[in-house]
Amino acid sequence: MKYLFVLIVIAIGAYFYPQIIESKGGPCQAFEAKLTGEIGGQDQNAGLLLGIASGVSNGELGKRIATREYEGLPAGLACVRAYYTLNKDDIRM
Repeated sequence: MKYLFVLIVIAIGAYFYPQIIESKGGPCQAFEAKLTGEIGGQDQNAGLLLGIASGVSNGELGKRIATREYEGLPAGLACVRAYYTLNKDDIRM
């Protein structure tokens, strides 16, 4: 029973970690923020445009990208998984 409790606490922590670190209201907004930061580090113009788009979309852009990548998961879990598995080498400019 103790191990089940520890596993649940770890899973909840892993779900809310991106939101807390990125200071955003949801997992898709946190994924958008990380994506914007990664792209902004590679190309300033693309980062600026993505930053403006993510400011307007309020997590919708991150949700669409994550659900396209991980079709079998609900949107929130897809965004969390995309946040943890984002590889900046896969981002194409």
